[in-house]
Amino acid sequence: MSGEAASMLPHPLRTISDEFRELQYIINQFQTQLDAPDGTIGLHPFGQINVDKTHVSFTQTCMRLREALMQYRDRTLTSWNQVLRVDLSQSHQLQTAPGMMVSTNTPVLAATNRAVVSAQELYEMRKITDALHEDTGVCKNELFDAAADAISRALMQSNSGQPTLLVERLKATAKKLGLAHYTDVQKRDNEGEVTTVTLAGGILVIDVDIGLLKDQLKVKVSYVSDIEHDERIDALMLGRLVNGDIRGFEKLVEEMAQLDRLTKEHSPANFIYNSFALVSTLAEIQSQELVALDNDIQKLLKHGSGISLPHTRHVGPSTLFFIPAAVRSGFTQNNWSALATNSFAGVADIPGLRWLCYSWEPSNTSHCFLSALFQQHCLKPDYVIEDSDTHKVVSISHPNIHGLQLRFLEFVKQTKRQENPGSMQVDGQETHADINSDFWIPYTMVAWLESPLPACALTVRKIMAAVSPDSKVEVLSPSTDSTAETLSLDSPRLLEDAPTLEHLVFKEYVAKQDVSGSAGPLDPQEMTSPVLAEAAAENPKLRKSSIHIINGQSVAVELEAPQIRAWSICRIPLSHPCNILSVVPLLRRQAVFNELLASCFSTSDNSAATSKVSVKTYANDPFRIDVVFINQQTMSSDAGDVGKRPKNTSDEEQQQQSMDVEDSGENTESQDGIMSVGQGVILRVIEATGDILAWTHQSLGISPTTDLLSAMSGVATNSLKKTTSHKNLSAVANISNSIPMIAYWLKSNAQ
Repeated sequence: MSGEAASMLPHPLRTISDEFRELQYIINQFQTQLDAPDGTIGLHPFGQINVDKTHVSFTQTCMRLREALMQYRDRTLTSWNQVLRVDLSQSHQLQTAPGMMVSTNTPVLAATNRAVVSAQELYEMRKITDALHEDTGVCKNELFDAAADAISRALMQSNSGQPTLLVERLKATAKKLGLAHYTDVQKRDNEGEVTTVTLAGGILVIDVDIGLLKDQLKVKVSYVSDIEHDERIDALMLGRLVNGDIRGFEKLVEEMAQLDRLTKEHSPANFIYNSFALVSTLAEIQSQELVALDNDIQKLLKHGSGISLPHTRHVGPSTLFFIPAAVRSGFTQNNWSALATNSFAGVADIPGLRWLCYSWEPSNTSHCFLSALFQQHCLKPDYVIEDSDTHKVVSISHPNIHGLQLRFLEFVKQTKRQENPGSMQVDGQETHADINSDFWIPYTMVAWLESPLPACALTVRKIMAAVSPDSKVEVLSPSTDSTAETLSLDSPRLLEDAPTLEHLVFKEYVAKQDVSGSAGPLDPQEMTSPVLAEAAAENPKLRKSSIHIINGQSVAVELEAPQIRAWSICRIPLSHPCNILSVVPLLRRQAVFNELLASCFSTSDNSAATSKVSVKTYANDPFRIDVVFINQQTMSSDAGDVGKRPKNTSDEEQQQQSMDVEDSGENTESQDGIMSVGQGVILRVIEATGDILAWTHQSLGISPTTDLLSAMSGVATNSLKKTTSHKNLSAVANISNSIPMIAYWLKSNAQ
């Protein structure tokens, strides 16, 4: 075949470019509706777009595009392939002839050049196709979410149960998640017509009753197995529906569908059963901790492994490990009692709480999943069980509660499956161990934080060491703040290329503030040094001096950045549930220090201040803060000189005032009619409980006439003993977790 013949190829009536333009038109239809001024009201099922018709058009266009690409392959590329084979044989004959030179202007070279150009075009087409596919998926998800928002508004704006909308929505959700769905309509006494939509998986069954009224909504989750029914899951899912949170309800269904799918794929390992077993494990840990702490739930939050609140925000186990000081101060004794029994209504909606939630994710190493023989990992004190070839009981001393021993069940992976596994004693009854290699699968339990926690390198290293030497912690990428990255103990990024802790804490602080009047988002370049950027009232940014108003008095806080390297922790893989005992105190300590550090920031534009606070933190000890409080008082015009006796003051009163100043370590300076009184304090968050201990410069033997901040920096951290700390000041620090509040307390007591 000649080169001229190869160039005369038939062309399809519709080109590939035509099909791409058709796809782009369909996508633009979605985008136009999504960007409409009236929002999601114009979307299906209330708008102009017919989803079924659009789906058919999109499918037909994709089929035509596929056919065009196949024709391009069969007609054009096949012809080129034939040319290459013919010219390859001709070139071989020319090369074998003695003294013959191969011509450079041969059909094979021309076809090769055309093939290279065509390959580049196909590569570009593939990129366009992938982009169109991604855009289509985004538009489809946006349309699906917009329809959910429309149904939510319909539920919130009336007492109607919206049976037609909910039934169709549940069917669409089942289809999206790969669940089967069934519909049953019944007329019930005093309820009228009720439609029951059943979503079914491998062992998962979710029944949703939908009536004409919102009060008739009901949800029941059950399982085709021996797993017991838990009404807390029903209440959690029903609460989302009644409140019109369609997306939240579907998120819960998605979580359960994922567990059901993993159970089906990795049978006999049951992910749903193991999630409930972890709930029982955390409940047993909490029960034994409470007994050791005299049933004091507040002590549990400080010394224990967190408050177990399963099925509160997600289906499955969740742990509350930190409550901000401002929220704690508003809790009543009834609130604390309700937390202990998981009956605190609305606790999931309180902002600022720190949660650990647990799920399962793929792992490079296999982990053992419990069979129906075992209900949990943490054993009750009176539970009798003997070690065997497949499992053993390990006693662990609680890291924070002296004298408390916890017993955990661990499993030994069998290198070869035994036909006659050893027997064991469980509560006096002889049974057979059925833990074998079938229950060892490449999935691990993961503790993930709902809101990423900024943590210094020391915390990250200790967490990885507490879990396992080869563990990896997932953190947010410092460049995108959304892409997850993993860190290991030998990761070079633990030493460099990380933002500072102040940087991350301030970003988290600003995210919680109402910035509706701001001029725009924060500039990352202006946040590299969190205390050097100037502030504007309409656009709060990092400022040299932040102003805090407390009971009508203003306190100016200046923070010296120490360049503590840090990351925002997202997920922590656990090798065993007992890791929670070591991980939670580390997270709690970091959360306490972050709150203490965040108290130095403010978006107030008030420039007047009666007190000044200088704050310095340390990179070599990321849980220590040195603070100097300067109480500025305007001197009376008739005072004349500091050393003169004030009018109407006796010798005894003047001597007592001098002793008060000397005992408090306050230094006085006269400058422009202002008397500055200084007090130095060292604050440090201890690891075990997250308590804040405070030392004054007097107890450290530092002269009040020196530069207090510089003098305190020379105090070694290991020389700070709890016995020498200031009891009352430490109590104030633990109650408030706020440096301005500590300054206010010092000023009030000085007066």
